[in-house]
Amino acid sequence: MRAGKLRHVGTLQSRVETPDPSTGALVVTWPTFEADVRADIRFLGGLETLKADAVTAISKASIRIRYRPGVVETMRFVETDGKTFDINNISPDDTGRRWLDLACTTGANQG
Repeated sequence: MRAGKLRHVGTLQSRVETPDPSTGALVVTWPTFEADVRADIRFLGGLETLKADAVTAISKASIRIRYRPGVVETMRFVETDGKTFDINNISPDDTGRRWLDLACTTGANQG
């Protein structure tokens, strides 16, 4: 892949659930897995859904990044401008070692 196509920069974050010591409820945090990840983001389409009794727009996107081990579907990609993409599926290239295509959604993120 040509470096010129990787014009977006963001951070891969891991989802971590820990119990709150006082209530026992699970608290979700998003520590950085890897920062300054170069990516090619392409929007594929969108739809609207109900969330908390309000119409929410959801966009589907494909994010291509250089291969890196340890990326899983429970992670998210956060662009430097703050836009958050939930990773739904990961497809490696034909050799499995050049790039990863991340099928993502944005717009109804859990935060």
